[in-house]
Amino acid sequence: MLSQVILNGIVLGATIALMAIGLTLIFGILRLINFAHGEFYMLGAVVSFYLIGVAGVPNILSLVLAIIAIGLLGWISSRLVFRRFYGNLIGGCLAALALLLIFRNVTWMIFGPSSKTIPTYVSGQVQIFGAAVTAERLLIVGAAVAAILILGWFIKYTRLGKSVRAVQQDGEAALVQGISVKFVSGLSVGIATALAALGGALLAPLSVVSPGMGATPLVFAFIAVIIGGMGSTIGTLLAGFIIGFQQSFTSSFLGPQFSLGVSFGLAMLMLAFRPRGLMGHA
Repeated sequence: MLSQVILNGIVLGATIALMAIGLTLIFGILRLINFAHGEFYMLGAVVSFYLIGVAGVPNILSLVLAIIAIGLLGWISSRLVFRRFYGNLIGGCLAALALLLIFRNVTWMIFGPSSKTIPTYVSGQVQIFGAAVTAERLLIVGAAVAAILILGWFIKYTRLGKSVRAVQQDGEAALVQGISVKFVSGLSVGIATALAALGGALLAPLSVVSPGMGATPLVFAFIAVIIGGMGSTIGTLLAGFIIGFQQSFTSSFLGPQFSLGVSFGLAMLMLAFRPRGLMGHA
């Protein structure tokens, strides 16, 4: 049972980390808290549903196309909305809430109120340390870890990635150095929303697809950002797995009804004793 709980924690942690890293990336670039981030998660699952169930696109290809489509939607949102509120925390939050309502209501009108399911991307299961793990869950962990590693390599070693880091540290200084802050902002939001879409599309076969499915993942992503430190990618990654393991252990030994409350308790303790988070800046 312990092996099963640990493996479930890895799966949950990987998907929370995908959401939370995107959330903290947008804050680091635009100084904006994206309350609409959960809707990009939801849209990743919805697009996958239509590609597989309506258009008949192969499962893995639909996953790739959903990520690209929602990444482009994020870039468009940055160009039309987010970049107009650079550094304006209250105005940016209100704009993000407006986007949340627009995306959810439009999806509700098109998709309908009833929940739907999509088939698994891969089938079968394997035994790991005595625990039965489906190939679907292994795909989730593998894809999430691969996406995080690619993002880390991109930010650390590529020219564009170094531009992202420069804008995170000081947007005005980056602009003086000839870096296009507008382009970097759009790119960062596109990457962040693509990560959220990846999480939604990966988890869709394990749950149900509905217009309101992005709310709970967004809450856990916010908790991970609070614990890891707003603007810290590494801290948020660690916090994502901490929350994932906490959810798995709490659900298994206390009951699933306690998992969210314990997560909020950890966030409250962090705010009380270390408000900047594990690796956040003062």
